Amino acid sequence: MINPDTLAELVRLRYAGLFRFAGTVWILDGKGALYCPANDTLLVADLHFEKGSYLSQYASPVPRYDSRATITALSALIDRYQPASVVCLGDSFHDRGAFSRITCQDSEALLALTKRVSQWVWVVGNHDPDIPASVAGNVVEHWQVAIAGHQIIGCHEPDATLTTQYQIVGHFHPKGQLAMGKGVVRGKCLVATPSLLVMPALGQFTGGLSVQAPALLTLAPVSERQCWMLYRGRVYPLPSGS
Repeated sequence: MINPDTLAELVRLRYAGLFRFAGTVWILDGKGALYCPANDTLLVADLHFEKGSYLSQYASPVPRYDSRATITALSALIDRYQPASVVCLGDSFHDRGAFSRITCQDSEALLALTKRVSQWVWVVGNHDPDIPASVAGNVVEHWQVAIAGHQIIGCHEPDATLTTQYQIVGHFHPKGQLAMGKGVVRGKCLVATPSLLVMPALGQFTGGLSVQAPALLTLAPVSERQCWMLYRGRVYPLPSGS
């Protein structure tokens, strides 16, 4: 668990932001993760390991080091928060063939990460519905936890069939923009309503859906939501109405 003084300094410098959801305090990290102090859990979404090697099969001129960069980013987050649990909310692997293409070095680095926490959870997504048993950690359809008397479900996409009031999802890779200085900057976003959190994508080669896109406006109407944008490792609230 992160030291309170360290957390206070991260918030002061905008490397993290605090907000309330489901009756408890959550931390949005500027690197693209959520941390819940109440149950010492780090949540990430849409890692898309081996997207680079997938695209390179189709003559796309992208480098094939995205998995290594994402593992490095994830390692830094674990260093920062020292969580007991890590939950990956789906599309952690870009496709079914990712397991055969990942290098031994990256596979071993990922295995080492899973051993640094007491519990590692893989929530399946539309890109990785069949995570093999050989991957260390627990593979689940949904992650469920009770915090402050509230039931919270972590899943890849919003699920209207679930009876729980609170959901945390990935899938949409939300992005926004903010006037800063003499120009406009763009970055990944967290979108929050009183009952739903849509997480930013942590993966290196993940595109994004504008927070103004119809799909996100339907899920999280402007009148009901708050958006925070991540830019150069810092957290910035978007203006009301974004």
